[in-house]
Amino acid sequence: RAGSGKSGLVLRRLVLAGRKRPQILMVPEQQSHEAERALCRCGGPGVSLYAEVLSFSRLCNRVFQAAGGLGVEELDEGGRLLLMYRAVQNVASQLNVYGRPSKRAAFLQSLLSTVDELKSACIAPDKLLEAGQENPGPEGDKLRDLGLIIGEYQALTALGALDPRDRLTRAGEKLLTCNWAEGKDFWLDGFTDFTPQQRLVLERLLAQGTDMTLTLTCDHLEEDEGGTGIFSPARKTARQLISIAKKLRI
Repeated sequence: RAGSGKSGLVLRRLVLAGRKRPQILMVPEQQSHEAERALCRCGGPGVSLYAEVLSFSRLCNRVFQAAGGLGVEELDEGGRLLLMYRAVQNVASQLNVYGRPSKRAAFLQSLLSTVDELKSACIAPDKLLEAGQENPGPEGDKLRDLGLIIGEYQALTALGALDPRDRLTRAGEKLLTCNWAEGKDFWLDGFTDFTPQQRLVLERLLAQGTDMTLTLTCDHLEEDEGGTGIFSPARKTARQLISIAKKLRI
């Protein structure tokens, strides 16, 4: 039994489509185990021959297996902290707001949190530098300092172990030359929205001719509540992916 609701419908359609092409069910990280169990209940013991459940992190591993890069060394949290400390020290003489950088771990951890947000939003350090130049005053100085620190951090990671927060970006780059997704159907269930970094990967998958089905919980796709309704995030997500598809003429 596949269960009721949209997730059950997705599983039933996925199993039927599996007679023709490989199937990928993508779900949020915390739902992957339950989704695997549900897929086995619906498709039976042979379902793994044509279908598998992936989160975004697992998808990165599959892409790296096909295109190379799976064995690349990545920093752990301690390594990220130490590398951020070195980055701040390297550019300390050029800083205004952070001219006297703190050596406390809490300060460095806040910088790493900022790095995570910027990577997720696909904002490069040079964009921060540009924004700093365009906005004079304390706010501009802060943006410029962040651009210098994060740019130095990026340069240091390029010389050794990579930042794990770059995995999605790296996978997106690999998909430009590796047709791993070609010939597969993708089903995305359980998501409310996607980060720009995740949307980049989805765009690269669609560009390979992938058949992609996304489920969203909402009453209709037209936004009529000024973006503040309970279904507004889902509507926004639909608009974003429809825009990507139109750009790719899909």
